[in-house]
Amino acid sequence: MKEPYENAEDGYRGYPSKTDEKVYELILTALQKKRQLLAHCNGDAAADQFVTQFEKAHREYPGYSTCRPVMVHAQLVRETELKRMKALSMLPSFFPAHIWYWGDIHIENFGMRRAERISPAGTALRLGLPFTLHQDSPVLKPDMLMTAWCAARRITRSGVRLSENERISIYEALKAMTVNGAWQYFEEDRKGSVEEGKLADLIILDRDPLSVPADEVKNICVLETFKEGRSVYRKEQTQNF
Repeated sequence: MKEPYENAEDGYRGYPSKTDEKVYELILTALQKKRQLLAHCNGDAAADQFVTQFEKAHREYPGYSTCRPVMVHAQLVRETELKRMKALSMLPSFFPAHIWYWGDIHIENFGMRRAERISPAGTALRLGLPFTLHQDSPVLKPDMLMTAWCAARRITRSGVRLSENERISIYEALKAMTVNGAWQYFEEDRKGSVEEGKLADLIILDRDPLSVPADEVKNICVLETFKEGRSVYRKEQTQNF
């Protein structure tokens, strides 16, 4: 991170897992092989390192496609880096459930100023930067409706609201997990939205997440799941793919 943890001894702020030179080398390899690159960047210094080295590689080899690189977690990414990411067609994939499950710990470790801006989906939305949302299973169960609730409410377990400006609507949260999720992996021509000719990957819910109060979204139940038009799950009766 660019700043130490709160009350850290000797100014401890974590450390990079790779040097700038190694990050650049890996990015260049991905560009040359036309491979999409996904990198975990939790701290703001890590986010800056990834963007800076990607900019350097793409500036030196402008003919290479960036292949929609993904910054996974992007927990403390700053607005300055989000703007630079847009120019690279780089997506952040946020883990907003951190706010509910570990938000109070983040306040303790980072202080309120930094904790408030974790998973800044609202800023990305205002910048017109596509983003996705994910769960870090098996750290947590893969409950995407809970993820949507966390992104829309930004409430910690103790009831602290982390930045009203970073909240997004349930609609935008669902879009991040469907339309944007398909675009992230170059699958927008066959997944992500309900259109003729696309795979019929669908779920049936017991309530409309766009009609119920946002507080109730995490309690919505999946009644049935379809994979390519075939029912693969029904409530109380699970079928194998």
